[in-house]
Amino acid sequence: MTLDAATLDRLCQRLNASEAFRRTVSRPGRFLFRSGELSVYIRLEPGACAEARLGGSPEEADFVVEASPEAWEALLKGELDPVTAFTRGQLRLKKGSLFALMPYARAAKAIFQAMG
Repeated sequence: MTLDAATLDRLCQRLNASEAFRRTVSRPGRFLFRSGELSVYIRLEPGACAEARLGGSPEEADFVVEASPEAWEALLKGELDPVTAFTRGQLRLKKGSLFALMPYARAAKAIFQAMG
């Protein structure tokens, strides 16, 4: 999958069109997903994907999540569940608390499904 501004705009549109996704996001959250040099910033508001873009810094995110390119690929293909990836150490939380991240688990699954 190629990640560019248009792809990330479509991601937010797909998520916002999903009633199931809108129900999973009850609080705002700012996420930075990193793999090597690639980073994607996603900002969620209650019931919506407010922004998705390439780049971003840890300072602007509530949560920073890192993984190898292989783990990201498996997540995007639906071969790996985000919660399972955390428990196996394939996703690593570099900023934020795991307890505070837990309410976003269903939203994360929806995001990776929409990207795949």
